[in-house]
Amino acid sequence: MTTFPGKSIQDRLANWWAFGDQETPCLIGPVLDGELPDAGDITRFWTDEAFIMERKLAEIRQTTWYGVAVPFHYVDQGSSAMAGVLGCRMEALDQETVWAHPHLQCIEDLATVSFSPDHPLYQRIRRITAASCACAHGHHMVAPFAMEGLCDLMAALYGLEPFLMDVVCEPEMVAATLDRLKESWLRAWADIHSVIKTTGNPGGIGWAGIWAPGTTFPMQEDVCYNISPDSFRAFCIPYLHDMVAAMDYALFHVDGIGMINHLPHLLQIQALKAIQWQPGAGHERLSDWYGLIESVLRAHKSVQVFGKAEEVAPLVKAVGARGLLVTVTDATHEKMQRLLEVFPQ
Repeated sequence: MTTFPGKSIQDRLANWWAFGDQETPCLIGPVLDGELPDAGDITRFWTDEAFIMERKLAEIRQTTWYGVAVPFHYVDQGSSAMAGVLGCRMEALDQETVWAHPHLQCIEDLATVSFSPDHPLYQRIRRITAASCACAHGHHMVAPFAMEGLCDLMAALYGLEPFLMDVVCEPEMVAATLDRLKESWLRAWADIHSVIKTTGNPGGIGWAGIWAPGTTFPMQEDVCYNISPDSFRAFCIPYLHDMVAAMDYALFHVDGIGMINHLPHLLQIQALKAIQWQPGAGHERLSDWYGLIESVLRAHKSVQVFGKAEEVAPLVKAVGARGLLVTVTDATHEKMQRLLEVFPQ
């Protein structure tokens, strides 16, 4: 019987998560060929469950998964899906973007917020996840929907500016609210994984596209570029320890240069296995971030970065291969084949 994912990929990525020695960096470079089914309508694109499955299975079938890339289905209902599950009104703008509109007026209103598996959006997410799991064994991995970070959720539920004001003016209430939201997040995490484990596939995967030998999720706190390192340590680090403990292979998505000040606190979370570095629009050149990448590696944590094929060799020369995983942003068949000749997996 063929092993899925392949044993060589499992072994290589298990070693990457463990920050083991590796002679070449892990490379991920999926290449999609051909056109995908067109919904013809934005509402149908996001809500028609049969179409969503048809399009995703076509995408998996039409993709060549180079390097340690593994076929997977990220159940995408927008990057703010968890805010919608908790009550925000969702507005689909295009095939990439769904906005979550705040539906509460003040922090006191968040006392009524709790995860309910009966919410219509969550029910749709669960049905799509179950449909994907039913055909996933030996074929593809299934990744949870976008569960967001707790500060991101607070800002989505009643507005970014009120949240930031409360960080300064109502710190005890903010801390208590984050603790309640953590419990909702953990209940949703447990419930969606009760579905995902029915695939029978070994390990797990998140929207970052990195297979892991156990449960995994790319955690984030994107709105925290607005707060000080002291506030990040006080409000975020305590619950991040609990969320990291709820999974086997935790990765943190560091999004944008405004998050750099929080990186030292993240690197002190011993159980956090890896950092994903996304510098943001206009700052993508990898050579600008060799020092930051080295600081992650010095902390004995693995790192996922995004770069063009031509940037891989200079990066490896600068920081070494150990702990390094590169998702190639301009992957083509030709570029990936040449890269894999130089950096075999």
